[in-house]
Amino acid sequence: MSIELFSPAPTAIRVFKVGEPNPKKVKQMIYGQATSDANGIAKIYFTDNGLADGNSLLQTIDYAVASVYSTNSTINARPRVQMREKNITKKYVSANVTNISGVTLLGVTVLGSENPVSGAIVDFMILGSLNS
Repeated sequence: MSIELFSPAPTAIRVFKVGEPNPKKVKQMIYGQATSDANGIAKIYFTDNGLADGNSLLQTIDYAVASVYSTNSTINARPRVQMREKNITKKYVSANVTNISGVTLLGVTVLGSENPVSGAIVDFMILGSLNS
């Protein structure tokens, strides 16, 4: 098994399949962080320059996951994250970051709505393939 760590931005780990001296496919795991914008969208570019105009580090996006960290003691104010898009050009993934607000009646929140959260840091983990 061969593991290669490099960091163009975002951090990436490349893993070769065990037992094959010349694997046809190489799996690459990319980790990175992005901050949500005013619309509650966090987007991470996994390109050679970390920007939209760069060359993708992946040939396919097999799996992507996002998580958000919060220390807010109010459960409704805590941000939550859900995957939004795996880009067809294989250059980025994005996620929506929201929280819930509503009217509290007798200690129960009713008529809740989801609102975008700006400035939340989102961790992304992407697994994809490279043709070698």
